[in-house]
Amino acid sequence: MNKEIRNIGKLIFLHLFPGIALSIIYILLSKTGILAEYPKVVILGFATIFSIIPIELGYLFYVAKKEDGTFNIFKILGFKSKLKIKEFILYALLSLIVGMGLLIALKPLSNYLLETIFCWIPGWYNFVQDMSLFSKKYIIMAILVSFFLFTLIVPIVEEFYFRGFLLARMKWMGIYSVLFNVLLYSIYHFYQPWLIITRFVMMLPLFYFVYKKDSLKLGILVHCLANFPDVISYMMLLI
Repeated sequence: MNKEIRNIGKLIFLHLFPGIALSIIYILLSKTGILAEYPKVVILGFATIFSIIPIELGYLFYVAKKEDGTFNIFKILGFKSKLKIKEFILYALLSLIVGMGLLIALKPLSNYLLETIFCWIPGWYNFVQDMSLFSKKYIIMAILVSFFLFTLIVPIVEEFYFRGFLLARMKWMGIYSVLFNVLLYSIYHFYQPWLIITRFVMMLPLFYFVYKKDSLKLGILVHCLANFPDVISYMMLLI
């Protein structure tokens, strides 16, 4: 049975530290100009490889070794119930439709926050950019990074860490554990602070379902599918 984490300070640190590390490395790579000719999504990809992936997986391996004596992280993860296929598909589709709908509805708010409260953030820090300005070679590179890293690897690692491990050990908070987990996860994306409210609102239904239906696989599938549109948008530039 998973051990609970009741120290609020520790929970906040475990949620936010990987994001802080990512932002620091992303800033260093951007300011040094080492990858200046590459799309920002590629720079963010490199920062991810050297921050959140090793930090989050590394901590899971550490806990697994400490608690179980092995490096099998699956033994320390929660939310392992198996939903029936129809129920799994239903909640996945519902999460995607509601999440995407909320994302579109809240886009004006996100733009407003970027143009007002967060207008001080320099343009080089915002990794979203006009990819049509790049040559075919760099667009293909962005497609590969977006698909393999941000659509497959990162969502899986994050779901293992944030839901399978952290949320599963916050159940002592009851339903408030979902609110706390999603809020901190939204803040964790320090490279896009103007999207904190949007992320919180759009992801809340999904992770409520993960919590109520005890299904980590649901969170992984929807998270991966939600990131896939970026790949499609890059591929459209090659047509």
